Amino acid sequence: QRLLTPHRTMLPTTVNIHEILERVRSLLTAEFPQTLSVIRDYDTSLPDLIGDREQLIQAVLNIGRNAAQAIGGMAEGPDGGGRIVLRTRAARQVTLAKRRYRLALELQVVDNGPGIPESIRERMFFPLVSGREGGSGLGLTLAQSFVQQHQGTIEVESKKNGGSSFIVKLPLTVQY
Repeated sequence: QRLLTPHRTMLPTTVNIHEILERVRSLLTAEFPQTLSVIRDYDTSLPDLIGDREQLIQAVLNIGRNAAQAIGGMAEGPDGGGRIVLRTRAARQVTLAKRRYRLALELQVVDNGPGIPESIRERMFFPLVSGREGGSGLGLTLAQSFVQQHQGTIEVESKKNGGSSFIVKLPLTVQY
């Protein structure tokens, strides 16, 4: 239980989601320099949001790292190998944590990896569930916990022929 709870209380400040994504992008490209390209697809007109910068970095990094590790097992293909797209969009009239928001941030982490095994799809956010050898099964659990602390949601779509999309929605007008 201690592993799954944050080690410090949430420190909400005004944060720019694109600064967070650039930090995650630099960490991922440093960790997987040979096998991965990280592509930006940002809506730069999005306003800042209120959130804990470190928690948001960790949540997106955990999702991105899972994708990069899944891609790492693939042979380099004709399209140049592994690719992760970090995409931001505005979502309007969204219900999150039983509250309606006029405006929310939709953050997508899209990869061209092998997809998520059917056997763990329903349980992938549970602690200690991992799709790879040696995985702790805590990365997505922590990501979900951090997103929920920000009154947000996280969903996943995985295609049978490969590729996964993690969609994080966060309110842009939340009051703490």
